[in-house]
Amino acid sequence: MKFLRDQWPSLFIVLLCILSRLPQLLSNELLLDGDECVIGLMAKHFNEGKEIAIYFHGQSYGFSFIETALVSLAYLVNGMNDLSVKLPMLLLWTGGVLFFYKALREINTGNKWLPLLITFVLIFSPSWALWSMKARGGYITAFFFSSLMIWILFLRNYKRPYGTYFFIGFCIVVIYQSQPLWLPGLLPVLAYKIYHQRTAKNFLGLAAGMLPTMLLFFWLKKFASQHWAPKVFDISSHTLLLNIKDLPSHLFHSLNGYYYLYYIYTAPLSCRVFAYVSIALIAMLLVMTVWYLLKSFKKHTLFILSVLSVLFTIGYTLFLVEETPRYLLPLTGFLLFALFVFLDRIKRSITGMLICGLLMVIGIPAVISFKTYTYFPARREEVLACVDYMERNDVKYCFSNDGLLQWQIMFYSKEKIICRESSNDDRYPEYVHEVTNAYYKDREHLAVIDNTTDLQSIAHEKAVNVISHFYIVIHPEDEVIRDMEFKL
Repeated sequence: MKFLRDQWPSLFIVLLCILSRLPQLLSNELLLDGDECVIGLMAKHFNEGKEIAIYFHGQSYGFSFIETALVSLAYLVNGMNDLSVKLPMLLLWTGGVLFFYKALREINTGNKWLPLLITFVLIFSPSWALWSMKARGGYITAFFFSSLMIWILFLRNYKRPYGTYFFIGFCIVVIYQSQPLWLPGLLPVLAYKIYHQRTAKNFLGLAAGMLPTMLLFFWLKKFASQHWAPKVFDISSHTLLLNIKDLPSHLFHSLNGYYYLYYIYTAPLSCRVFAYVSIALIAMLLVMTVWYLLKSFKKHTLFILSVLSVLFTIGYTLFLVEETPRYLLPLTGFLLFALFVFLDRIKRSITGMLICGLLMVIGIPAVISFKTYTYFPARREEVLACVDYMERNDVKYCFSNDGLLQWQIMFYSKEKIICRESSNDDRYPEYVHEVTNAYYKDREHLAVIDNTTDLQSIAHEKAVNVISHFYIVIHPEDEVIRDMEFKL
């Protein structure tokens, strides 16, 4: 009974994280996107003993081992399916939410309910509605370790600071290798703790945690693919001015959660309102930061630095070559952290409860609305129909001009159908080789899927429309491959 009495907030958080995602998990629209399917296939290979992938396929960044290992364990229990990919990610994200709550509880000096209420707001934030279950190569891993790191930093009764900073050093490297997007926001918080606990032992502990971990990853990178290595940062004035112009819409779309890669969708009213309120809170916290800077910096150092975390998180996006809302995923956590520090310091319980209550009233229907969320290029029933059609026609190999659909076909067929993109260089070269060999030696088990029938070499009846705007051609002739511009 004592355990339940002491741990009921944590147990309630876990329950709420799961219940709030049930509308999505039980929806007929539940579908893994192409990148999630990559993790799903990596986990399958892990269980089959083919390989132990450290990074997301085709990259030397995006540390994915933890996510892949968790999914592979789920396969052993529940088989290879959507839920076996989604649920492990949800549990990993829930762990991060728990550490977020525990960190707030360590900092808390006033209203005992405030850490729990702020955590509820995080759970019902539409920016995390989809991403709390999305296996995408390091994002949730970075969130988990960031929350863990903040909790460790603010532990009140921990007596071994050297050990603390050793583990912090380890966390910094893991976050950097997973998704470094969290590091700018963590920097002010880390600086705050280092300043107040600055000793030679602590700096030594930080270095001792970082250096061996860095060397380990440096060694692992030697075996990782360099297929996908795009330019990320550009400090030119052109990029800066362009990103400043787009920043308001970038913030809005990230906070409402209705996007996919570079595609922006119309969000429901509740999601839009949540985004607007969040942006208003950012503005309010900035105004209060200026006020406290003029009034008393020392008295409000943690709050001012927590707002810097928000600004640093927004600031790094101004120098990114590619704008996509997912790069602002860390913002919600740092914003709520700063809001908590502010509300905790002003000692006005009613104000905090009203703000959190408002955000939850908006956030609950916002998160539930994602049960009907669909994204380009196709819906679940269409992808499954595509796989079923090819399996019924004894297709074992497929050319696809869509770089994400190819992974969905392979995942949902459990690799009974091997698919490759138009390029002869891809994230996983083995697939390219298998399909290319089939083109030369096993044409009767080969198909092409493309997004057009405007091809002179194909009779209309041979191009079957099974999936959205995509058409399947069974046993393609040489002219088909040529017209669709597949590289062999």
